Amino acid sequence: MTSGEHKSYLNQDHELPVITQDISESLRQELLAGTSLVLRVIQTSDQPVDSLTPRRHHSHYHASNTLARRILILVSQNNCFVAGLEAYEFVSLSVDIFADLDSGQQQKQQLYKARGPEIAVDVCIQKLDTTGELSKRMPLARVLVSGYLRSLRRYKAALNVPSVGIHLFARAQPEYLFAKSQKNPGKHILGDLALIKWWQNTVQFALTYAKPAAQHNTSNGLDRGDSTSATAYCVIPGSAASEATWFLGRCDGNDNSNMKLPVECSKQQNQQNTFSASPSVRWIWGLPYIGSVRAHDCVLQFPDDPITRLLAEPHSDLWSVAMLLEMLSVSEECGSGHRTAYFSASLPLAPTASTSSPPLPARRIATADQGSISFEDYDNVLIALFDHEMDFSNTKAALASSARLAEVLDSKHSIPVVSIETAGTSIKPKYDASISENATGAATTPKINDLTMVIRKKRKVAK
Repeated sequence: MTSGEHKSYLNQDHELPVITQDISESLRQELLAGTSLVLRVIQTSDQPVDSLTPRRHHSHYHASNTLARRILILVSQNNCFVAGLEAYEFVSLSVDIFADLDSGQQQKQQLYKARGPEIAVDVCIQKLDTTGELSKRMPLARVLVSGYLRSLRRYKAALNVPSVGIHLFARAQPEYLFAKSQKNPGKHILGDLALIKWWQNTVQFALTYAKPAAQHNTSNGLDRGDSTSATAYCVIPGSAASEATWFLGRCDGNDNSNMKLPVECSKQQNQQNTFSASPSVRWIWGLPYIGSVRAHDCVLQFPDDPITRLLAEPHSDLWSVAMLLEMLSVSEECGSGHRTAYFSASLPLAPTASTSSPPLPARRIATADQGSISFEDYDNVLIALFDHEMDFSNTKAALASSARLAEVLDSKHSIPVVSIETAGTSIKPKYDASISENATGAATTPKINDLTMVIRKKRKVAK
């Protein structure tokens, strides 16, 4: 499709899924004005899957059902894909039935008391990647994550759940979604600790951005919740909790180029290994489970995750959460000199007193399955994305690969195409010369990968 066709699509009376509406509006209002982007959101319908705790022990009658939905978000500019995010969304429904004996009757009867169904929503962000083809410096990846988390508030209306669990495994890789993009001169690949710090800052901002507000607080038409505290967990397997004090406890919250984190950061630590990057997000060092509890009874097992692979081992049956963390620290994926991190957070979905403006004007709320494709069709999209001919190593190859993928999305699966003209407040970014030299050391003005702008060099302390 051409840019004009994208705009004419939006002018028609089409219903877009809520997730598409929320992400597109977040990109429009939070990125600096003057950039044209195109958004595609590929989502599947719900499908029954195995429980996230498949080997959990139950001491009473228990029934559970888990549904999964797969999400792929792609952003393009000038007919070339520039960023993508892949996630899994899980809705778990469980019913516990307790057995009591009525001693007041001659013939004791077993009475079953159903506590009622419990619904839990958990989201696993699996992949986030850029191509290096973004035309100018902007925090696109960070805003993409923030907009996606904000879209999860749709579960409040659909299921009336009080919160949504957010989970991700941060591991430095040269590429995740876009083949050969590691060779693109415009892509700046982060190392282990730099990526972990980037994710900590991103989760911090995204939680604050996505939380609903309890009072009127509608800057730029979007309510930025700051009255309800969110809880976030982080652990780097093989690292001590004391490392969180100087590393994760620091945050560039008053830096406008870091996408206007809403409050100035502070650093504190107490006996519970907690640290704070902002009053609105309470950070805790560790996994979000009690260390002495059997791991299989509480640790969620997501697809393609080191924890899931470890807990698949036969000898893991009696591991506690603390033992699981120790095994992670010496595993092939998290040990051997690698620095990886697990992030988990609880995004509160408390009812809001304010009425925020609709993400896109004159558009009705879409049903859950509108615009959804099957798991099989989703796999076909991934096959097209990971095809051996895909190449994002340079602009020419990236344009050809983008055209090939867009043809699959637009013609075979009719994925809605949304044009976005960014309208955020213009902020002059701070220039970092360390990322503007090419391999020969000559000063250049390259395309800047959007992950780099939030990484700061550690200040030298005078001795």
